[in-house]
Amino acid sequence: MCRMSRLDTQDFRFFYIIQLLVSVTTSQFSPSSWISGGVCSSVSSCPPAVTPGQMGPLAAVPILAGLNGVLGIWAVFGVAWLSGTVTLTEDFPYISTCGDQPPASCWFSQVCNIGCVLALIFETLRFRHLKDCPKCSSRLNIASFSLGIISSVGLSITGNFQVSSVTSVHYIGAFLGFAGGLAYLWIQLLLISNRILKYSGYALCSVCTVLLCCLVGFHHSRRYHAAAICEWTLATLFFLLYPLFVFEFADIKCKLTIKSSGCGQHGSAEPQYQPGDSDAATAL
Repeated sequence: MCRMSRLDTQDFRFFYIIQLLVSVTTSQFSPSSWISGGVCSSVSSCPPAVTPGQMGPLAAVPILAGLNGVLGIWAVFGVAWLSGTVTLTEDFPYISTCGDQPPASCWFSQVCNIGCVLALIFETLRFRHLKDCPKCSSRLNIASFSLGIISSVGLSITGNFQVSSVTSVHYIGAFLGFAGGLAYLWIQLLLISNRILKYSGYALCSVCTVLLCCLVGFHHSRRYHAAAICEWTLATLFFLLYPLFVFEFADIKCKLTIKSSGCGQHGSAEPQYQPGDSDAATAL
């Protein structure tokens, strides 16, 4: 009987996969059908699944973070190669080497600074979003948010302190950016509600973790060509992890409230702001 129940379960999974493939080919598939299980699936107060037509503007945050990272670092490589500051005759250059000399260093700093801002926006919105979910661990959410801030600061340090100028600070920033960022994304993948994107993220994050270990090992053994290839692959896959959260951001709504006490000079007799006065609010 136990054997038959196992076969029935396998048959059910097989027919579910067949039904899923048929729905995709007949254009009857919607992303909301992906959402099953996960940390917020059974909590009524957590936001429901959304379809692409229902996505809010904040869904662009993870996409922009990924595009800025992937396109940005390869644009730095292109500028460095065209300007002649790096060559491909001997070894493949590190990202840091490409962004070490102007004009590529200017682009590298700008890409890292924009990435830092986008990452901080991503982490703040994600932290506040998970804070409203009663089934999510508050300690895990706070720990993840702290790691995200460390990673963002490390990214900014990497871009603003070139490797030839302040080598130790540059390497510390790069380590905080990659290691802290991977730790942050690992925790976030545990809290993501979409199972398909969750396991896709697990696969990408596992590859990134292995590449980070290989990068450190190859660099210390002075196999710089292999280390550089690992670094470029790691950076590309790392930034591709952010768009996986697009459906998590699709139903987030943010409102900016500005409270003013009036336009008069300090100490004037004009009425000041009192509780209950009207607020100017702008929905994002």
